[in-house]
Amino acid sequence: MTATHKLAVGIGMIISILSVSTYAQSAGTELNHFAAEWISFDYPSGYSVTEESTPETQQFVIKRKGTSVRLTIVVTQRAVLRNELPAAIENFTEPLLKQVAVTLGSSKSSSERTSFQTQIGTKQAEGVRLRSTRSETKTGEVIWVRWKLRLIALVFVRADADKSVGAELWQTVSSSLRVEAPVLTAAATGTEPTQNDKIEGGVLNGKALALPQPAYPRLARAAHVSGTVMVQVLIDEQGNVSAAHAVDGHPLLQSVCVAAAREAKFSPTLLEGEPVRVTGVIQYNFISR
Repeated sequence: MTATHKLAVGIGMIISILSVSTYAQSAGTELNHFAAEWISFDYPSGYSVTEESTPETQQFVIKRKGTSVRLTIVVTQRAVLRNELPAAIENFTEPLLKQVAVTLGSSKSSSERTSFQTQIGTKQAEGVRLRSTRSETKTGEVIWVRWKLRLIALVFVRADADKSVGAELWQTVSSSLRVEAPVLTAAATGTEPTQNDKIEGGVLNGKALALPQPAYPRLARAAHVSGTVMVQVLIDEQGNVSAAHAVDGHPLLQSVCVAAAREAKFSPTLLEGEPVRVTGVIQYNFISR
């Protein structure tokens, strides 16, 4: 082996060791997972998550003590339909932009404002970046997207000195963010789902593709127990029953009805062409003989 060859091999080994070390450091970053109702995301260890929700939005603030980095996730509680979208986006983002301007120590009009696009989860998102004309030490961004019928915004503020720290947080959260569609109330057979605050929906028996019937419990039959059992169900975006509980009916009949309801299958429910989750009730009738 020539001296030149030995030198090349040695340099190659050093580069390989450094590459493995760098990869191990990156891959070894400890991540925490956060999930609440219909939103979830990962974030690096060392950060805290606090909830600041309102009746209109669910809101979570991610920050790290000792740094200026602050990432706020804001998600509308209700579905936003296409005909509402232009006004909804303006009403949703403008207050956030004003808040960012205040944080930067300037008014929105006196800040440098740049539009851009980026990725949130699997979606292409729109964004506005603000930098104060009085100081170049901080940057604030408001990034939004309509995803599964909800409006989602990420408000990202950090000092230039914390740029690398903020970049890790942004990459982790934006790539792992997941949301679920709103839960809509199923109405009668053949009608569109609606948005309201009721927990009860229409009777779903006629919408089922498969509706297994519960066995008549031996003890209930012996006691001549009869009547109707109502089971409230939550149907996911694929048409499967993801949750079920009895809301009415004789206690001796409820458990078999809940078990049967969990095995029911429905066609996915679409709103403006997008699958949504639906709540409603399945009705079971027992006749004593």
